[in-house]
Amino acid sequence: MANKNVKTDEPQRAYKNLPDASVPFDSVFTGDIETKAGVRIDGNIKGNIAAAGNVIIGSDGSVEGTVTGKDINIAGNVNGNVNSFGTVQMLAGSKLVGDLQAVSVAIEQGAYLKGMCTITDKRKDNAHEYLGKLENKTQPKPAQTS
Repeated sequence: MANKNVKTDEPQRAYKNLPDASVPFDSVFTGDIETKAGVRIDGNIKGNIAAAGNVIIGSDGSVEGTVTGKDINIAGNVNGNVNSFGTVQMLAGSKLVGDLQAVSVAIEQGAYLKGMCTITDKRKDNAHEYLGKLENKTQPKPAQTS
């Protein structure tokens, strides 16, 4: 039985938590993205995404690489593994070819998943460990004095 209170409209759900960075529609980005914030993809990414915040892949977005983030909302296509410290939501019409690991998963009817799905209970441990790695990696090195 369908829940009439659930909205399946991707734009309404995806814009409630706007990211700090985005790849716009009709853009192609080659390389890895690492951020302590969130990111929205409406273009094409050929590389990995590592975000301490939420990751949104819009209905026109596609990623060829691993996607790692807090909560991940997929409305487009991902060809690679998805690792979440929270919830992965696959909307109708989305496509994931790769393994999925998350604390919770919601897959709407009409979404496509080809890969292994693993549910884990380590939301806090993984997130804190990952946040620490990203923070240490992005810290500026102190200037050396002679």
